[in-house]
Amino acid sequence: MTDGEQEATTEGVWAIVANIKKEHPYGPGGVETRIGTRQFRGGTKVYIAGCFPGTCDAVVAIGLHRKSRRFITCAVDVRYVENFRVKLVYHPSVIERIKQDESCWIRTKEEAEKWAAAFPEWQRLWEEKASE
Repeated sequence: MTDGEQEATTEGVWAIVANIKKEHPYGPGGVETRIGTRQFRGGTKVYIAGCFPGTCDAVVAIGLHRKSRRFITCAVDVRYVENFRVKLVYHPSVIERIKQDESCWIRTKEEAEKWAAAFPEWQRLWEEKASE
């Protein structure tokens, strides 16, 4: 391994790390219970590197797909994600996806901390709308 390759593998990217909720209410009135989401199993660790601030409803998540167990990038409803924390990500596949996808724009620790604090507020807003 050359010095350039070693530097590339040790370089991290700041992101928000979270987990997909194991169970969440679904359907009219929340009568049914679903485990995970269509793309991710419940409890799956996802890396959040972007969101849709205008709508406050979804985050861009990178994680292992429910069936293929390969990394995917997709939009996930913010209500189905929990346990937000800011970490430096070193996984090469995740870093590559973050750098290649223009919807993944959270790159600094400050941005990640700001958005990690905002997501629970988004969840609260959606819960209030659902209870109206």
